Amino acid sequence: MIDHEHLESLTQLIGKDTMDQIRLEFIDDSHEKMTQLLQAWEERNYDALRDISHSLKSASLNMALRRFAEQCQQIEMASIQHDGQAIQPIIHQLPALHQASLNALADLFT
Repeated sequence: MIDHEHLESLTQLIGKDTMDQIRLEFIDDSHEKMTQLLQAWEERNYDALRDISHSLKSASLNMALRRFAEQCQQIEMASIQHDGQAIQPIIHQLPALHQASLNALADLFT
């Protein structure tokens, strides 16, 4: 779920306190983006799905949340194709994966 080597490298580079502050900002931002993503899915707004999932993917990779980022990338790619069949099973599991990812990250900073 977490790329521990990448996270450790980032933490060594910028310091644990700074990394923890970035983590807290990521939590707020990702919650907001998840809400937007689910709304875009309800509206079948594929352009918004693509943009929001891309943003979540990039931010998640920066936080070493590899598995969550991979799921966001799949949504991004399927959105380009307007492939709701591919998106549906991923997006329904994404909120739980998001929360599990945040919990796993929090465990490393407490």
